[in-house]
Amino acid sequence: MNDTVNNKSQFIRLTRSQRIQHIILMISTTLLIITGFMLQADRWFISVLGNASEAVFWWRGFIHRVAGVVVTVICVYHLIYVVVSKEGRSWFLDMLPRVKDIVDAWQNIMYMLGFRKERPQMDRFFYLEKLEYWSVYFGMFVVIVTGTMMWTEYLWPKFYIDVAGAFHLGEATLAALAIIVGHIFSVHYNPHVYPMNRAFIDGMISEDLMKEEHRLWYEREMNKKENQQNGVDDNAK
Repeated sequence: MNDTVNNKSQFIRLTRSQRIQHIILMISTTLLIITGFMLQADRWFISVLGNASEAVFWWRGFIHRVAGVVVTVICVYHLIYVVVSKEGRSWFLDMLPRVKDIVDAWQNIMYMLGFRKERPQMDRFFYLEKLEYWSVYFGMFVVIVTGTMMWTEYLWPKFYIDVAGAFHLGEATLAALAIIVGHIFSVHYNPHVYPMNRAFIDGMISEDLMKEEHRLWYEREMNKKENQQNGVDDNAK
């Protein structure tokens, strides 16, 4: 599970399948946010487009629906992935909330406030990553259901469509803020990895970063590697 670049060990953080899923989700979600919030544009902005406004907003709706279908497909695929594949089940089990996450959160707050000398030792995924992961499940469920209702509005009473629209916009706003303020900052503007964490591109994490942010996972991987080497040595004898 590790490689060496410039005499420094690196470990696999994201597999090829996980990176592809992330990129598809990233692109489709970005398109949904942009084309979705275009409906909230002020009248003056639309008037700037002039005669092209009708065509622009037709394409806005088309792209929004295509991106919505892509998001739905990738979410369904991910659910199948975590059930069927070995690496998917490993991912899912490591993402399950545990009592340790509550302890880690409390200890990390105490560390940041100066009441604790050391950060808690984190595993493969720490509490904020798990919170973000499970919030995607909840958020996608809301926007997919409400988006489907609005797409088939002729099947529903107006009251239901109004409620669906409110939930759709509210969840989309919350998701956009979580991505911009939370995910992008913690992943790309984190001082340890600035200007970019390249794990979503090459899938690798450096040994130094793994020790600092995922100490328990690092120790487990090193023990696994040592046991494998010992097994090879025993067989050689």
